[in-house]
Amino acid sequence: MRKTRIGFIGYGWRAHGYMRVIRELQERMEVAGIFAHTEKSAQMLEKEFPGKIYRNMGDFLEKQYDFIMILVPRQYVLYYLEEVLKKQIPVLCETPPGDGIEELKKCYLLKQKYNGKIQVAEQYFLQPYHNAVIRLIQEKRLGEISHMDISMIHDYHGISIMRKYLGVGFENCRILGRTYDFPVHYHCGREGLHPDKETIITDRQKRVDFAFDNGKVGFFDFSGEQYFNYFRTRHIRVRGNQGEVVDHQVVWMGDDGLPVQGTIVRDDLGQYSNLEGYGLRGLSLNGKYIYKSPYIGQDIRLNDDEIAMAGILEGMKHYLETGEEVYPLEEALQDTYLYLMMDQSIRENRVVETEKQIWAR
Repeated sequence: MRKTRIGFIGYGWRAHGYMRVIRELQERMEVAGIFAHTEKSAQMLEKEFPGKIYRNMGDFLEKQYDFIMILVPRQYVLYYLEEVLKKQIPVLCETPPGDGIEELKKCYLLKQKYNGKIQVAEQYFLQPYHNAVIRLIQEKRLGEISHMDISMIHDYHGISIMRKYLGVGFENCRILGRTYDFPVHYHCGREGLHPDKETIITDRQKRVDFAFDNGKVGFFDFSGEQYFNYFRTRHIRVRGNQGEVVDHQVVWMGDDGLPVQGTIVRDDLGQYSNLEGYGLRGLSLNGKYIYKSPYIGQDIRLNDDEIAMAGILEGMKHYLETGEEVYPLEEALQDTYLYLMMDQSIRENRVVETEKQIWAR
């Protein structure tokens, strides 16, 4: 099987994460080239990827790639996107794919101009938990979904999950948001735990209502410390007319007309003297799997977010082979647009009404 050849523009925290996933999937994929912005980063990367580092964009784009990942700050996306599309190379783009509504429009017009093949690297809906809940929704286990509370993922990513859970497309909505500041003890971040530090910080919390034209409602609630802080946990509640999910608890109407209750349970290998190696086998509900890891039984060790990132990479490969999209540019533009309008509502302290945009399908 030929490996999928992936090029990288950018080498920040996100890029490093995707490169780690590619190393785990080394039988299927490889890092084929990296465009380095500075000589310092080029020298550092050369040790890890010898012979694959480029300081000249022209030289970098002359290599053969199945697709290129653009993982740079949003204000630089458009420039690199056009450079790659000119060469008719498919793109897996960073999230969000633009900085402001006008840039989102330009991004869409670039796709039209070059008839480009673009998807966006939004992975959260492919995380095992979210994938499992989406399956319950698709099976109509909860009936028709009417509203949800999401206090798990920030900004654009949270809106992406909200739209998928609610099943809303490009409908307009009314948005009302506020922020609140609260003190919290800072003890963990990307650098890991550091319990020896006695640091109280101000944690800003966003609370936003999204009322869609089709009657569905999303309640967004997130503070910056929720990803790492052990005192600020994450929560989901999804409600339909015949059931609901609250974190890992599920209740729905059974076939006999009586309510059924259950708990979403993780099946992790490598515990209690299990010798299969560490990894997630899947998630089950009342003894039946509602999610199975696609990598179980293989010598691949990925956490939940890395499983989702691998899904985006393999989804891009599938898109190029079949045309079937996993997360289209248009969906990313809509999620980003709602995020920008959310922040406008907060900033101006008023209700904001969205309008149909040029990318709306």
